Amino acid sequence: MMGFTLLGVVLIFLSVGLNIQTAESCRCIQRHPQHQFCTSETVILADVTGKSGPVKGQHNLFRYEIKNIKVLRGSSNAREIKYVYTNPQSSCGITLDKGRYMLSGHQIRYGIEVGMCGLVKQWDHLSLTEQENFKQTYKMGCNCTISRCSGSPCCPRSQKECMWDTHSPHSLEYACLEDSDGICRWYRPASRVDDATCKEKLILNEDI
Repeated sequence: MMGFTLLGVVLIFLSVGLNIQTAESCRCIQRHPQHQFCTSETVILADVTGKSGPVKGQHNLFRYEIKNIKVLRGSSNAREIKYVYTNPQSSCGITLDKGRYMLSGHQIRYGIEVGMCGLVKQWDHLSLTEQENFKQTYKMGCNCTISRCSGSPCCPRSQKECMWDTHSPHSLEYACLEDSDGICRWYRPASRVDDATCKEKLILNEDI
């Protein structure tokens, strides 16, 4: 009886360990949406109309039907995309409901492969500023780089870098754009986010 109990404890421990490993096997690095947008091969805005089910010959791969494609980033033939492919049973897979989504991923013939670490956003859940950033603003800032930071001040290390304070409550509405003087800075509607302390430090770094 004691041996059976011990065996049960071992099996439970292994099961819990396996579940933790599976849950942790897909860890996505937190990135600013502009960085995700600019580094994605293809970004589209589309209406998900239904799920077709498993793809023949592809284990656990599901296909969603989409329409009303608007290409936000990618080649001109991205308009030919008719399906979204994903593996909802994998740790990085996703499931989609009917509705309008912004999606990023790797383009294949007549489709786009998407996963949890890409851009998978329900369009109606974004603020108007975020929608405008994805449609127009972010593409103007792809020559800039965005790096995460913590603490204050968060100062850039070069003129082409914006530092992203992940604790800022409105940071997802900011866009990092190149100014007329060639320096990348944070912008938000009708204003520019400027930090005199960081500006002085940047000038000192450039002079070294």
